[in-house]
Amino acid sequence: MTRGESRTTPEWGHLPGATRRLPPTPTPAPPPSSAHIALYDPQGHLNRELPLDRASHERLVKAVLGWPADPGPRPADLEQLTLRLTGAAHVVADDVRHAAEQLTDGHTARTRAAAALAEAQHHLAADPQNTLGCAQGHARLLRTLYEHLDHLTEATPRRPAKPR
Repeated sequence: MTRGESRTTPEWGHLPGATRRLPPTPTPAPPPSSAHIALYDPQGHLNRELPLDRASHERLVKAVLGWPADPGPRPADLEQLTLRLTGAAHVVADDVRHAAEQLTDGHTARTRAAAALAEAQHHLAADPQNTLGCAQGHARLLRTLYEHLDHLTEATPRRPAKPR
């Protein structure tokens, strides 16, 4: 059978020999690329399973924050941008939480990260809007979370290498 050709199969409840036409077999989807992107994952199912491409996030943040209000992106584009920024923010927030847990309770970087995480949780709990302001708010949030992740990484004590 060639592509686009229909095939027939007997249907239940019909007389023997009666057939119905089935649609052509769909073409298989192309294989996924090796590039990593942040997925919209508000429940946090990914939790550090996918490596994030920080450089692409930083470029996206810069682009979104640099857009003028008029003319702004189309609502459908804003929706996709906001979803991508939201997914990245959830995963980076999880990384911030994990890095903060490595520090002692009274550490300044941990205290600041806890405040940033509370604000992020509040911000991300709201339904995203298809507006430039919403996309820019998510971009600023993602930038702030990366800054806290950097501070926590710098503050985390390095464990000495084990002797061989």
